[in-house]
Amino acid sequence: MFLTQLLNSNLVVDSTFNIGPFTIAFYALCILTGIIVGMYFILREAKKVGIASDDIYFLAIITIPVAIVSARIWYVLFNISSFSNFSEVLGFRNGSFVGLSGLGIQGGLIGAISSLIILCRVKNISIYKIFDIAMPGILIAQAFGRWGNFFNHELYGPVISADALKWFPFLADNMWIDGAYHHPVFLYESILCLLGAVLIMVARRKLKFIKRGDFIGVYLIWYGLVRCLTESLRLHGAEGDPLMLGPIPVSLALSIIFIVAGTSWLIAKRFFGPQEYYMSDVINTKNNHFEAVIFDLDGTLLDTKELITKSFVHTFEKFRPGYILSDEEVDSFFGPTLKESFSRYTEDEEELKQMIEYYREYNKEKHDEYVKAFPGAKETLKSLKHKGYDIAVVSSKISYMVSHGLELFGLLQYVDVIIGEEEAPEPKPSPSGINMAIEQLISLRNDNLCKESSLDEVKEDNKFSKENYRAIYIGDTINDIKAAHNANIKACGVLYIKDPSIMLEASPDYVINKLSEILSVVGE
Repeated sequence: MFLTQLLNSNLVVDSTFNIGPFTIAFYALCILTGIIVGMYFILREAKKVGIASDDIYFLAIITIPVAIVSARIWYVLFNISSFSNFSEVLGFRNGSFVGLSGLGIQGGLIGAISSLIILCRVKNISIYKIFDIAMPGILIAQAFGRWGNFFNHELYGPVISADALKWFPFLADNMWIDGAYHHPVFLYESILCLLGAVLIMVARRKLKFIKRGDFIGVYLIWYGLVRCLTESLRLHGAEGDPLMLGPIPVSLALSIIFIVAGTSWLIAKRFFGPQEYYMSDVINTKNNHFEAVIFDLDGTLLDTKELITKSFVHTFEKFRPGYILSDEEVDSFFGPTLKESFSRYTEDEEELKQMIEYYREYNKEKHDEYVKAFPGAKETLKSLKHKGYDIAVVSSKISYMVSHGLELFGLLQYVDVIIGEEEAPEPKPSPSGINMAIEQLISLRNDNLCKESSLDEVKEDNKFSKENYRAIYIGDTINDIKAAHNANIKACGVLYIKDPSIMLEASPDYVINKLSEILSVVGE
């Protein structure tokens, strides 16, 4: 009776559907859904370990297509006899694109992991952290993707009685294949992938002994075991395995290799590689969250080296004709105020004043000709502002020139506070300029809290103060780093200057090779 009802229920789902003139494959929709949901969980965890979402998007944009292409190549290599020409390999039949329904997930994993290792080296991102945050997302993506096999009537096991599926008529009808009902192996794998994702996410929080980079090993073992189970059932279902190397099922053999590789990885990691615990990254990121990012200007956001050099040379030609500045002297001018620099060459207060004015006139006249922004300056400030950070600039340059330089390159719109030479009571390495910037940023932040609150007055406990407002200062000179430390905030030194060794003597808390790397330092 039940069998007759199932046969007459007409609940079999087609593998495609139409939206206007477009034909959409459920297989592709399942994969896309899996990618989106998996990315959500990856991005959420990335914030907790201090990896910028921009870096995750960069990795995903390259890795996902590589994984799809690798999965297709893997399938084609072990199923080459089913293709009569190259256009069919690309998903075309009879001149029409029918999709890439043949994908070997294990080949996709190999391609994805390989590309991640290369890209992380290029971007200077910890591959161990990426593995840890990515594994649950990948398992979730695989769980959704397996439902594509349901719509394509694939990945099924041996014959099963109709009574075993009586509570799932929708599922049962699509498992009616070749005159019989079959085990929904795709469903088993989907559930086990979700279970593996949950177990990893729980283990990340509850098992304190888990170390950074362990979860790629856990993933390989878990997924290897899952595939051993599902492939064993599958071999008793459909005749043959589409991915065969002679008499050996490739997916089963590779699953065993995954288990061995994962176990070896976990053992080897106890002797090599990072030994930090996973939760220590989460705790450190939480403790190192910043509300504000404060920049020096010259040598940090703007490349003013040529302008400053020419301005000093021009001034010395006027006031010290015939005097040739050495390279060491020119380098010493970067960082100190003009008064400090010129005071080394004159004790006459009037002449000192004239030298500074003469320098500034030339500097202002030639500013737009010689100054340029460092690569990524605008994109970095825009991203920081989008993520909710307060931004300030504290410079040894006079304020109106700071504003002019920022506006010239479209940076001023992202800066909340500017503290120039004439506003700071004392020059760097005094913390006075940084402290002024922090005070103003806190005031702006609290004003915004009041405006956003429905209450007339925000409770004092919810307001920011110097004690609970975390800031970081980015600079290129030894005085920048000392000023930050004197202000009791974190200091970050830039390494894209001519000679960072002097700056490094001040022991910055962080160093970056390019401006965009500050996004990874501050987290989200």
